[in-house]
Amino acid sequence: MTEQRQPPVSATDAERLTPLTRTDKLSLVVEILGAYTVVRWRMRRADIQTVVGQLRGNVNNRRSDYPLARQLARAVARTLTFLPTDNRCLVRSLVLDKLLARRSLQSIVVIAARAEPDFGGHAWVEHDGVALLPPGSADYQRFAEL
Repeated sequence: MTEQRQPPVSATDAERLTPLTRTDKLSLVVEILGAYTVVRWRMRRADIQTVVGQLRGNVNNRRSDYPLARQLARAVARTLTFLPTDNRCLVRSLVLDKLLARRSLQSIVVIAARAEPDFGGHAWVEHDGVALLPPGSADYQRFAEL
């Protein structure tokens, strides 16, 4: 597995992101739940590469904004934790990727697997080479970056 970059550290990150109001938080939860519905529906009808392309749309000039990307990742993780349905790593990654694309933020969905001690798969999203969702441990090997 390739070594993960460390997140950029800046004293202005916290200052730059204004705290979300209750209305903003509610709007974000609604957006996450809507994205979740779209992701689940599309995953049943197409392969993963097609789904990622559909979720991203025609976003060409994607920018870097680590504090915002991190804030969205935390919101996705918190919101989907409470769903009584499928909220595994791939679904979380695709929901986050959709939210990032909507804001024209850079992202890569990483798909990895391990063979030992037991076979397992894992997915996460990276922004500028930094994992926004928990990456796999060192025994996971990347096999796709979308």
